[in-house]
Amino acid sequence: MNNLLSHRTALLRSALVVLTVGALAAVACGGDDSDDATPTEGPTATIQITQGTEAPQATDTDLPSDAPGDGDDLSFTATSATITVDGDTADWSDIDGVTVPMEQIRLDGLDPTQLEDMEIDFEPLDAIDVTLKVATDADNVYVLMEVPDDYDFNPEDHNLAASIAVQFLIDQGADVHMGSPEDDLEESLGVVDMWHWELDCGPGEISGGAGVLGGDDPTCNLDDEYALTPEDREDDGDGDDANAAAENSLIGVWEHTGRAGGEGADGTWIFEMSRPLDTADPQDAQFASGGTMLLALAYFDSDETLEGWTDVGHLTSSYEGWIEVTLP
Repeated sequence: MNNLLSHRTALLRSALVVLTVGALAAVACGGDDSDDATPTEGPTATIQITQGTEAPQATDTDLPSDAPGDGDDLSFTATSATITVDGDTADWSDIDGVTVPMEQIRLDGLDPTQLEDMEIDFEPLDAIDVTLKVATDADNVYVLMEVPDDYDFNPEDHNLAASIAVQFLIDQGADVHMGSPEDDLEESLGVVDMWHWELDCGPGEISGGAGVLGGDDPTCNLDDEYALTPEDREDDGDGDDANAAAENSLIGVWEHTGRAGGEGADGTWIFEMSRPLDTADPQDAQFASGGTMLLALAYFDSDETLEGWTDVGHLTSSYEGWIEVTLP
């Protein structure tokens, strides 16, 4: 994939991106796409739904005063359940999650010297509330992100369709801005894991990189990435650090509730994803029953400009800080 954030070069040039919970950190758009990679057959979506335990109502909690973000940081408890990854939310209906406020990246917090060479060109976007749900079973973690926005999809140009990113903390102390503090994107405070999804495949199709070495998904563009700063974002297995264990076992399916109404129809984007709890890939966050995960979200709106979304103009959950999820 093309390093859409060419981090710092593209991301600083296109601003910041870290879907993942970072004020600029909301997950970048785009990774190192390899056009020469041989597509592999996607995995089959997960099995059947099992009886899950209902999680308590999500609540806002105050984290330490030095935590990233400037809002009330969010926390909730995931549910024990097995989810079929198919773009249908029926098996999530009894699962509680949390409402995540998302707003456009703020550039006023950046070091002025880092803004000098940026080509800033984006339209103001309204803040939105996104629904986030998480479930786990003995083998997998499941993530559902529901985004209220109109339907736009162009299989020839993913900038003209919605895109998302989910970021997870790997190194303690890493910031939600792709591992960096908001005011200095060249300083790394640690490594973060990213699920970065640009829609190159259609609704109902399984995206993901299973069967492909490294973090790339050459067919549908659901990539497994890591970042130290916005300019240092790579597919797992790429970059300066050798990683023989790099892999992409993500699968995802998207849908839109208004798709039958055609382009511009009102509705909600459904992004349903799963991954094994433990991948043995050091560039992945690893999860376990009874543990916690810290994550953040990013959303790229194709209506931002006539050419679609921009790197710098995306919406992020960064300003709420890391979202803390307790695993059952």
